[in-house]
Amino acid sequence: MDDQRVKVEHQFVQQKWILQQNSVNLYLSHCGMGSSVEGIYFQKPILCLPIHTDQFLNSIAIQNSGVGQSLFEPPSLLESFLKPHDYHDYTFLASSVTTKLSTMWRNTTYEQAARLMSRDMKHAGGVKRAVEEIELLVSLNGDLSRYAPFHSTLPLYQRYMLDLVFVFIVLPMTIILYLFVRCCKRSRKKKID
Repeated sequence: MDDQRVKVEHQFVQQKWILQQNSVNLYLSHCGMGSSVEGIYFQKPILCLPIHTDQFLNSIAIQNSGVGQSLFEPPSLLESFLKPHDYHDYTFLASSVTTKLSTMWRNTTYEQAARLMSRDMKHAGGVKRAVEEIELLVSLNGDLSRYAPFHSTLPLYQRYMLDLVFVFIVLPMTIILYLFVRCCKRSRKKKID
């Protein structure tokens, strides 16, 4: 290991102070929500090594947003459906760590994505904006009905597009089934005669 480029600490370190340093070019993180936000805030591309609960979903979000890569590869859709959020048994190879690290070091798109997301995060307003939102909620006496998402105002059949399912799937299948049954009855009559 190159002692000039890599330093391993075995005790508590000031994570925010370290992430502020210009010499830090990449952040290897377990991808808890706090450390993910700190990494993005300080414009560091993140290599995710999730261990528990929300960290898996955070690592997927980080990879999808282009801010970093994840050593965790989500299971197939069927496996996810059968065992939702049961990801603690994943494995990875040292070669995949090396490959992803070198890819992220060579490719500036991760750094650019982190910079853009950091800018958006800082523009969002932080604590001051949070206080304004809470004061708005208090002034409305908790009534946020006018801020309801559009999809929640739709009737059930429109929200789940049941009208389209009926028109494009149920109705054609019913017509096909009707015609099939009718054809089968005609062929029976012809055979009997």
